[in-house]
Amino acid sequence: MMGPSIKHADASRPRGVPGLVRSCVRGAAAALLAVYVASSTGLCQSEWQVDVLIPDTISVRMPTQEIAFGITHADYPPPSFPARYRATRPEGGVLRLEVFSSAASGWSLLLEIPDLLGAVGRGAIPADQVLYRVDDGLWTRASPVPQVIFTSVGPTDGWLELAIAFELELVGNEVPGSFSATTRLSAVSEGQGP
Repeated sequence: MMGPSIKHADASRPRGVPGLVRSCVRGAAAALLAVYVASSTGLCQSEWQVDVLIPDTISVRMPTQEIAFGITHADYPPPSFPARYRATRPEGGVLRLEVFSSAASGWSLLLEIPDLLGAVGRGAIPADQVLYRVDDGLWTRASPVPQVIFTSVGPTDGWLELAIAFELELVGNEVPGSFSATTRLSAVSEGQGP
């Protein structure tokens, strides 16, 4: 026969704690664990260095590299020599270009115009018969040696616009024909050569 059954106390359960309090303790522990997990993932951070290098540069943009003098029978020969003819290309005889510089030092634009050569055996028009001026400044005779046409110090504020007008001076001893040359525009910063 069996005697009365005896229940053993569960050591893992707190004695004398009502069921409502026990469920509140479990809920609070779960909430604390959720807050810890959420806050620990929110506190995860990474840091890194960001470096930027802006180069020291000078850049030139031109819409065309062609300069032409369209002299016709209507305007040649002129009433007297020497006579000047405005370039017909680019439009209006003015080459509009843009310059950008990030150089902290001084910088310059140099223009080099060689003699205009005709077909083989047809002669040449000397470079100094080509004249130019920058932004309505004084007319200057071109040269096959680089000439400083613009100088500035420090960076530009975006793209700087310049206008170079061209004229050809004929003295009356030129042979007929077509003449051409390749001009060069160089940008140099202080301490550099062209």
